[in-house]
Amino acid sequence: MIQSALGPSPLEENLRYLTDTIGGRVTGSPVADRAVGWAVEALHHAGVDEVHTEKFTIPVSWSEGNSHIEILSPEPFPVRMASIGWSPATPADGITANIIDVGAGNDDGFAKAGASVRDAIVLVHANFLVTWDDLVNEYNLDKEIIDRATKAGAAAIFWMSTRPNLLLYRHTSAVNGELEPLPQAVLAREDAERIARFLAAGQKVQAHFDMPNHIGGPANSENVVAEIRGREKPDEFVLVGAHLDSWDLGTGALDDGCNVAMIIDAARIIHASGTIPRRSIRFVFFTGEEQGMLGSAAYAHAHRAELDRMIAAVIFDSGVGRITGYSLGGRKDIVSAVRATLEPLKPLDVMDLTLDAGMDTDNFDFILEGVPTLEANQERANYMLNYHAASDTFDKVDFKELKHNAAIAAVTAYALADGEERIGSRQSRAQIEELLKQTGLDKEMKDAGFWPLWEKSDRGREP
Repeated sequence: MIQSALGPSPLEENLRYLTDTIGGRVTGSPVADRAVGWAVEALHHAGVDEVHTEKFTIPVSWSEGNSHIEILSPEPFPVRMASIGWSPATPADGITANIIDVGAGNDDGFAKAGASVRDAIVLVHANFLVTWDDLVNEYNLDKEIIDRATKAGAAAIFWMSTRPNLLLYRHTSAVNGELEPLPQAVLAREDAERIARFLAAGQKVQAHFDMPNHIGGPANSENVVAEIRGREKPDEFVLVGAHLDSWDLGTGALDDGCNVAMIIDAARIIHASGTIPRRSIRFVFFTGEEQGMLGSAAYAHAHRAELDRMIAAVIFDSGVGRITGYSLGGRKDIVSAVRATLEPLKPLDVMDLTLDAGMDTDNFDFILEGVPTLEANQERANYMLNYHAASDTFDKVDFKELKHNAAIAAVTAYALADGEERIGSRQSRAQIEELLKQTGLDKEMKDAGFWPLWEKSDRGREP
């Protein structure tokens, strides 16, 4: 399997078609639907036993309108910007207001700005995005900043880009596909700093902000599900997944098109080996990940009756950086079994097993359902600079590393499915509650406004 992964394959052409021909794939859009049809065909070509799609509904459909920011005083100048995903539109005649600097958007920043925030557009400063921790903090802190701005009566938020060289990107802090509470835009870092310098010099900055985003009602989306059936216990299965949706400024190559193409190749590799594992392997491409892991939540909910037979969810969502191991979502009880099962990967240095648990990708709802999860630990490579950005394009992909990762994905899936014993059992609701406390995931869920969904079992295992 390793040699097959490193040799000639359709991997590069698959990704080129997905990114260059289909392009950015916002959940609920016609482009995302086209990507679903392509993924079905690509999986058929990989040699799986069966492929189908599973529909679910997202609460709100969204696309950006013809957005524009005009600085009115002290001096007019152009501002490059992009709407935050799932941001509401501005009023029909836009927003004309003062820009108020709130620094990093913490309590001190809002306290210093005081009453001037009401009916104003707040400018939030940001450090450069460099590490995985920076990325986690960006989401964790954004929700708190939005809450402060809303309570202070701000009309909108301008976020300083965390990337240099006028690079724009898009994401959302919403956790369940809902609209954001305030109109928000990312401003090119250099333009935001120019505004900040005027304000630091004591000059009033007024802007007209027009962002006529297109907001629709509930919309259908689809997950793509394929399977290689097991030889002895076909009703037990390992799920291997990535997300097919992306943001639309770039073409979603690193996030997460490369891993979609990689998993298609992992299916090809396993099929071409001529060996069938004991249990089934399901290859799932989720949509709605960028809006709060909606596709994986829908899958977990729809398949609750068979989650006791699910061996693990193995998720890839961090670009092309070399896979060094897996995060096990706080499951200390499965460390030794996973290490033993993945012994065939030892020559590829894939033994970095950690216990991190977060709500950052499609393993999250499986953690909440008590299923063992393996989220790939990967080197940063060029992921941070291009994260959700206009620069997330095909040319950023290192195919030597991606083929290396395809070998790891194929062997991981096969080893988990073919093991004599399962790596661990499904946890009870009480065990999951304890895991959330031990990992601090409960606090993260509360800070993000997600906790009521867990309490009502809208997301996660029923009592």
